[in-house]
Amino acid sequence: MCIRDSLEMNHATVLYISALVLILFVAFTIRVLPIRWEIASGTVHLNEFDPYYQYSLTNRMVTDGLLSPYWPAPWINTQQWYPDGLNMAASLPALPMTTAVLYNVISFLGVNIDLMTFAAFMPALMGTLCCVVIYFLGKDFGGRPTGLLAALFLSLSPSFLQRTALGFFDTEVCGVLGLLLFMLLFLRTTDAKRSAMSSLRYSLGAAAGLIFFITGWGAAYFGMDLAVLFV
Repeated sequence: MCIRDSLEMNHATVLYISALVLILFVAFTIRVLPIRWEIASGTVHLNEFDPYYQYSLTNRMVTDGLLSPYWPAPWINTQQWYPDGLNMAASLPALPMTTAVLYNVISFLGVNIDLMTFAAFMPALMGTLCCVVIYFLGKDFGGRPTGLLAALFLSLSPSFLQRTALGFFDTEVCGVLGLLLFMLLFLRTTDAKRSAMSSLRYSLGAAAGLIFFITGWGAAYFGMDLAVLFV
């Protein structure tokens, strides 16, 4: 009897994992579909003005260090606004810093890819990761079926799809991920069934997620207000 229950449980687990993997595959594939227009030119580019603004910050961090736009002196970029220039030190650091760190890691591992292409793929990668996080968020609320539905809806949400498609290298890329991480860890912190030590660990994780959220997206203040009202 125990063996049969174990087999049924394993079978269900395999089905849920397979469904999640399929959703993530769809989420990533649909976001990189614009690459079909890039194939003819042989290069991948960003789109709109803001992604190039973020790319200039990322390129500066890769070349001169993560803090170079901010310290020891603010970087005034005259190439984007002349003659006064733009004060790049007023920019949110989460997206360019995250991209610069990941790019340095894969470059250290020997992956040969230019920064422009890597930045263009970042929205699709982070959008897919958001689907993973919202799966666990939905799972905490209503079990694995709820988590799968949440991941499916987010993977195909037109508004979110637009902001995480290939080449849309803007603040929402890290902002939405920070929001979901903060929500997931914050709600786990408030679970009365968890031990004090577990709640403490989740609270520290929620704080880190909130920092990533605030430093990545200007809309973070709305999420903070909701959290304050909840408390």
